[in-house]
Amino acid sequence: MSSPFKHPKSGIYTHRKGVPKRLVPIIGKAVFQQSLNTKDLREAKSLIIPLLADVDNQIRLAELRLTEDSSQEFSLRDCQF
Repeated sequence: MSSPFKHPKSGIYTHRKGVPKRLVPIIGKAVFQQSLNTKDLREAKSLIIPLLADVDNQIRLAELRLTEDSSQEFSLRDCQF
């Protein structure tokens, strides 16, 4: 599980997760990064959980697109990056 990253100057925690190189052309970026808008580590840890799930889902969907698995059906929510 990823940990929140504390910005050295502002003290605000962010979420960062790298994208595998083979998936960068599909996802369109090399790193997922989003501010958690808090300076409290306990709150940051609770806020990061849904973000991790969303990022992992986007990476999984990009891997499916890469393999062109036509047996997988996508909903509108799944296809939003």
